[in-house]
Amino acid sequence: MKKRSLPLVVSIAFTSIASLSPLQAALASDVSVYGKVNLSLNKIEQESQTLEVDEWQLNSNASRLGVKGSHEIEDKLKAIYKMEFEVAADDGDKKDGHPFGQRNIYAGLKGQYGTLIAGMHDTPLKKAQGKVDRFGDLSLGDIKNIMEGEDRAKNIVMFTSPKYQGLSTELAIIPGENSAEEDGIADGTSFSINYMHDLLAAAIAHNGDIDGQDTTRIVVDFNLGKSDIGLLWQTAEDSDDSSIDEDSWLLSAQHKWNTYVFKAQYGATKYSDKIEDTLVAFGVDKKLGKQSKLFSYYSAIRKESGASAADDKTIGLGYEVKF
Repeated sequence: MKKRSLPLVVSIAFTSIASLSPLQAALASDVSVYGKVNLSLNKIEQESQTLEVDEWQLNSNASRLGVKGSHEIEDKLKAIYKMEFEVAADDGDKKDGHPFGQRNIYAGLKGQYGTLIAGMHDTPLKKAQGKVDRFGDLSLGDIKNIMEGEDRAKNIVMFTSPKYQGLSTELAIIPGENSAEEDGIADGTSFSINYMHDLLAAAIAHNGDIDGQDTTRIVVDFNLGKSDIGLLWQTAEDSDDSSIDEDSWLLSAQHKWNTYVFKAQYGATKYSDKIEDTLVAFGVDKKLGKQSKLFSYYSAIRKESGASAADDKTIGLGYEVKF
């Protein structure tokens, strides 16, 4: 079978869906095409780079396009699937000149005893953060800039239990594949225990040898009506027992007022080799309806190592529309 380019495959998939007859469309009503475009104009200053950056940038912040759906196999058992791609909406170059990059892509089964999927997906530990990261996906605002654990794993097999009185669990295994040292069925592991309630969302999660790290994360996000306060703490160490370990924490908050959402967060990571990274961010969203918003934010990351320090910062103005 000849290989097709990713843009061609995506084009064929969406063209096929769009060309369904009315009867076929009715039969395939469990299929949905979705996405979002998030663009921001940023003034970027980065001292931590080999060549310092001081420029204006238009950034596509995890803009995406996807297809998802399900169909019933038998009573209380469904086949489910999802194909989601990141789209470089700014310059058309996500990687190596291609406008698309893989996000969560999987197929699986969903029934009364839980959901089982396989493919490429966020790990249970990454999902455990919920909405505590108030500036997720934004340039120099996302917590991935200062801490481990924000992993989307390839070759993942993941089980999600049904919720019982607000409690649920997620378990994932990842075969080593193409590794000289790891060739087992569960060389990488990830799990989380999650609790959802009207007043709070909480989780404890652990990664074993994911991206070379053993990571434990605890998250609590309090819902106080129009306000939310989130706490995240985690520890990570190299899986090969090297000397570089890290402890991280994050405090975040947001408050809704009419069509505005004011938000802020502060986080830090301390490394065992005396390096420390800190992140501070604050901003405001202006909702333009259910599907779109304007937003502005400021974020600064400081990297300290002994007597030296480097500052990366940005101020951005952006627009997001979902469909």
